Amino acid sequence: MQKAQKPPSDLHRAAIGPKGAAAVTPYHREPLEWLARCHRSCVEQRGGWALRHVMVADGHPRDEVDAWEVEHIRLPRAHADNGNTPRCLGAISAINQGYWPILFLDADNWYQPWHLDSVVALRHRHPVADVLAMGRQCVLPDGTPIPGLPDEDLEHRHVDTSCYVFYPSAFRALPLWGMMPPALGPVCDRFMLGSLHELGLVIAGTHHPSVVFTTHYSWGYQALGQPVPGDVHDVDWKRVNAGFDPVEVFRRTGLSVQLTRPSVGAPLQASSQGSSVSGPPLDAAMTKPTMMTPRPTA
Repeated sequence: MQKAQKPPSDLHRAAIGPKGAAAVTPYHREPLEWLARCHRSCVEQRGGWALRHVMVADGHPRDEVDAWEVEHIRLPRAHADNGNTPRCLGAISAINQGYWPILFLDADNWYQPWHLDSVVALRHRHPVADVLAMGRQCVLPDGTPIPGLPDEDLEHRHVDTSCYVFYPSAFRALPLWGMMPPALGPVCDRFMLGSLHELGLVIAGTHHPSVVFTTHYSWGYQALGQPVPGDVHDVDWKRVNAGFDPVEVFRRTGLSVQLTRPSVGAPLQASSQGSSVSGPPLDAAMTKPTMMTPRPTA
């Protein structure tokens, strides 16, 4: 097989910084094989792009990770916020080491080998975007693919944490991972999307699947007509709503974010891009400027 050629240097500079990109993975008590799969997907990227994997232990470090080619950050205690504190600290560390853009990858998910190629292509088509929203293929924990995508993904009303790509113009949003109240941890990606809109950042998205998302939710089993096991992680919206205090959110972040809830049952729609794992061309990306703000001039 012919070795992939490295993309042109001008495209490299526009899409990925001179030092490379960074992917931040918080982990807690996930199985080592999950962590290894997640890490392999970072080091096996095509295209010659530099990607530094930053793994942040939330109070339960695995010594085995030290032997991997990663930036391994050990936090002394767990924070009970669904990985938000390690996510935030890992991102800040990567920023101050000169990496950009900043990506996120939860420990139970992984990238397809063409993920960075897709990031570069989407960025090249939308160079004014502050944030990219990459597409995902949903699978059950046993790896069974779920055809299609949730309605809200197709309508760009939801972006999973592992699908975000932040460019320097959006770095001011990254501390919000650690600033939102811990009670919002189960819906942190929804809080982040609302924050990006309120900050007036431009998002470009695609449904081309380059992230594999392991769903531990009822809707994944229901979509395949399978019985729902007892260990699913469905969001307890009553608890989230009880912990959502707009006054506290504003005190912490200076933002007035409204959370979006999924459609009842999160029905799936057929999508030619959503179920593909063969790396088709990017579909027509959607740019979503919510509140355009003036860009500073040099």
